[in-house]
Amino acid sequence: MNAIQTAMTLVFVAGTTSAMATAPVEATPATKVAAVKAQVKADAVQTTTVAKEHAKATMTAVANKATEVKDATAQKIVAAKDATLTQTAEVKDAAVAQATEAKDTVAAETEDVKQAVTEQVVQAEEKVEAVKTEEKKSFFSWFKKKAA
Repeated sequence: MNAIQTAMTLVFVAGTTSAMATAPVEATPATKVAAVKAQVKADAVQTTTVAKEHAKATMTAVANKATEVKDATAQKIVAAKDATLTQTAEVKDAAVAQATEAKDTVAAETEDVKQAVTEQVVQAEEKVEAVKTEEKKSFFSWFKKKAA
């Protein structure tokens, strides 16, 4: 096991050494600054691009949510109007039914009252006739008694 670890270590050291040997000598500070500026500029462009994409995605999500809310509100308004119309129709039908029932009841009671009044008038007329006839009989009978 140690032989394998030793061999691996040698390969690792040899690989890093050769990589170091092929790396260019460090650039001058001005070159470093220019490279850092270029890197910062590239990062800024990338960050700006990501921010724009994120803002665009957010705007799209907000617009979609607003559309959903608007549609839901419109559906609720339509449902409320339908419910109001249904309730109004029910109330109107109930009022018409009550009015019709009251009218029928009044007509029936009026007919009953008319019949009762007619009967009373007929009875009163009969009584008046009976009284008139009785008066005539008694008036003439007095004369008959006197004449006799």
